[in-house]
Amino acid sequence: MTILFDAPPTTNSTPRSFGSAPGAEAELSFRGQPGGVAVGDDGTVWVSDPLAGIIWQVADGRMIPVVGRPERGVDPPKVQSMRLLAPSGIAFSQDGTMYVADPSGHRVCAVAPDGLVRVLAGGANGYRDGLGADAQFRYPSDVAADTEGTLYVADTGNDRIRRITPDGNVTTLAGSIYDFGDGRGPHGRFRRPGALDVDADGICYVADTGNNAVRVIAPDGDVATLAGSPPDGDQDGTGADVGLRWPTGIVVGPRGDVWVADHGNGAVRHIDVGTGASETVLRLDGPRWPVSLAGRDDGSIAVAVAELPDVHAPRGTLLVIGGRP
Repeated sequence: MTILFDAPPTTNSTPRSFGSAPGAEAELSFRGQPGGVAVGDDGTVWVSDPLAGIIWQVADGRMIPVVGRPERGVDPPKVQSMRLLAPSGIAFSQDGTMYVADPSGHRVCAVAPDGLVRVLAGGANGYRDGLGADAQFRYPSDVAADTEGTLYVADTGNDRIRRITPDGNVTTLAGSIYDFGDGRGPHGRFRRPGALDVDADGICYVADTGNNAVRVIAPDGDVATLAGSPPDGDQDGTGADVGLRWPTGIVVGPRGDVWVADHGNGAVRHIDVGTGASETVLRLDGPRWPVSLAGRDDGSIAVAVAELPDVHAPRGTLLVIGGRP
């Protein structure tokens, strides 16, 4: 399920939901839960389907398979010959290239605007900096692009944040052992970082999933904690008093604010980057959990939500929830 809501919300705002028209909902079908979500320059929403190995384009309430290999019967079969094993995080660079974190393949792939799919870096389970296929990742789950075309990768299994230059050279920005701590480079420590985004100044924001925290990485690799702490919780607050449970998605909005998919609490939270104060802006009911986030130029945020009314029939819905009128 993909939810869109306008940002920033106000306490007296009235949610609106719609698919192709106000009040309508568009059903989206996945083999499992959705993975990453991204929004193209034209406002098109893209959602990865890890179990099916497909990246879908969502338009007018319809899902069109664009990257990967769909099962027989999927129409139209507008897909590429290269197989994505379990696509997760998605990001777009300014030249329109789509980048995909493919954790089961331990790699980051690039999809050109003309549809050509290639491996940018990685391909083997391990940890090593290097160029292209010489680099190694361990279950990378998310990717983000800055204004210069440099990629940032949440190398989840290695508890590190990696950088990839446009020519495919991989280096480690921060992280080392499975732990929690602020500091520069290897002294800044993570536990299974699950998602990340980067702002216009090259500052990286990380959903440190295993530490129930939001971390900030300066361009020189200095790591600080913005909100949350290893003990999980479910409350708004400031800094370490913010209670998160298994945050799996994060996005920097066009105004420089940060939004977090608080997966374990079924919530989306807004974090003030200046103070570390949080505000719960969306609370999902039932068996529904936010997975990942993406921002749009108009200030709205796309939220990929896992919905499991029946373990054998996961489904999704395209909604829009308005904040300010």
